[in-house]
Amino acid sequence: MSEGSGSIRTEVHGLEVCLGNSVLALARDGEPLIPPIVLNATDADRLRLEMAKAGLWEWNRFVELERKAEKRYKHCLASWLVLCLAAFSAFVGYPNYVLPLLLTALSIFIWCRAGYLERQDEKAAHQLRNVYVPGWDYFRQRAEEPEALR
Repeated sequence: MSEGSGSIRTEVHGLEVCLGNSVLALARDGEPLIPPIVLNATDADRLRLEMAKAGLWEWNRFVELERKAEKRYKHCLASWLVLCLAAFSAFVGYPNYVLPLLLTALSIFIWCRAGYLERQDEKAAHQLRNVYVPGWDYFRQRAEEPEALR
């Protein structure tokens, strides 16, 4: 394609969405699947920026979400295991309930602390989102950066 072209490989059977100067095409292995669609200049520019956004890490945050979920599951698992240990110690040391109560309190503390840390992370992220106002200039600048800087 020409200088202003871009291509995004989709997850659907290896399809590619290709955008030339003002021509949008859907292809598989370089072979067009549908006739090219001619766009006006504004729509082509807007679509080019949307395609550029799809390649930026700011918009593809799956790794961060996965990390947060793993952290949450780790805390929940720790709390659950301590609670199971409390139940087992209650079974083993029947007349004495001091250790099971301490372990239950520890489990509740771990659970509440995990929720508190998650809320703090969400609050900090929300504050950052409120401060940052994305503009088209930012996306143009990021799209024009060399691949080595990304």
